[in-house]
Amino acid sequence: MRCARQSRSSSLSRVGSGTRPPSCRRGPGGPQRLPGRLCRSDWVRRRDGAGAMSGLLISRMFLERFGERLREVEAEPGRPVEHVVIDVESGMPLPPAELDRVEIAFFSNDARYRRQPFIDALERSQNLKWLQLFSVGVDQKAYPSLRSRGVTITNAPGANAEPIAWTAMGAILWLGRPFRHWAGAQGRRAWDPIHYDDAPRDLAGQTMVILGIGQIGGRVARHARYLGMRVVGIHRHPTPDDPVDESYPPSALPSILPSANWLVVACPLTDETRGLVDADLLAALPRGAHLLNLARGAVVVEPALIEALRTGHLGGAYVDVASQEPLPPESPLWDAPNLILSPHNAAISASYPAASAECFFANFRRWRRGEPLEGLA
Repeated sequence: MRCARQSRSSSLSRVGSGTRPPSCRRGPGGPQRLPGRLCRSDWVRRRDGAGAMSGLLISRMFLERFGERLREVEAEPGRPVEHVVIDVESGMPLPPAELDRVEIAFFSNDARYRRQPFIDALERSQNLKWLQLFSVGVDQKAYPSLRSRGVTITNAPGANAEPIAWTAMGAILWLGRPFRHWAGAQGRRAWDPIHYDDAPRDLAGQTMVILGIGQIGGRVARHARYLGMRVVGIHRHPTPDDPVDESYPPSALPSILPSANWLVVACPLTDETRGLVDADLLAALPRGAHLLNLARGAVVVEPALIEALRTGHLGGAYVDVASQEPLPPESPLWDAPNLILSPHNAAISASYPAASAECFFANFRRWRRGEPLEGLA
């Protein structure tokens, strides 16, 4: 279920967003916070003499954007913490004395594209016990050194499901309607309508098979059904409550694919799913079918996908992920015909940072109260 804020207000306060925390003015009673800005005392909370506090590793940008919200949660009863703040933009490493205090960490959205300084800090935090991630999908083999040290890793279920689902629907409309033809005609300055002999099939009545009916797969299923599509779900534990018309275990996939017009990959990357969508599985689809990969690049065998596009067996595909990221310039994926490619960016949304922050705050409450964490990866 998507994480939701438990607060009187539905909006998130932003403290000094987009600015570096300045030094606070000195006053008769000590440091005075400039309006809308952060003091150094907000960056690192010192021990108050009541015993050692657990250190929380967070990014500078996260504290600037959600510092007030974080302080609201910390004001509730529970274990005390101190903030250990890293500036991932500068890449400046934190001293060992700071990292030795870190027991919990939140890998927030802003650190995604500047991840190495944060990952280095995690590796050097030898007392780290829990890492919360902003994202949903987590490769089970990710963070091997942390896992070997027994660090608990949790994710943010549902935080990005809605924007990813809408991105998927946009790709379906682009591939299923004549937008490619119209865009090409516009580029040629040609008034070139499609005639009825070449008209595309209506989306209503087509069959979509979804590998993985989790938060993302479930949202895609609901939107596809709004379009009148027949949706078949594939996952390990099908239930009558799945938001699909029919639901089957993975063993039924080969017999179901010949009737699929759309294959949506939304399953986690595991040893069982790595390379699952290979040449044989693609060949089982009817000619002209479409594929969407919203999961991880390694679930789909890329040479098989490219060949299916080149031969026309697949009518088109959308992939938001690749087996190697960033995708190198020499990758043949760039030139594959009828392929929409996005740089692992389908979840981009103005609401995503706040949604993933709320997932962290919900688990942070549990941790401070000594309760079990949710979203174990």
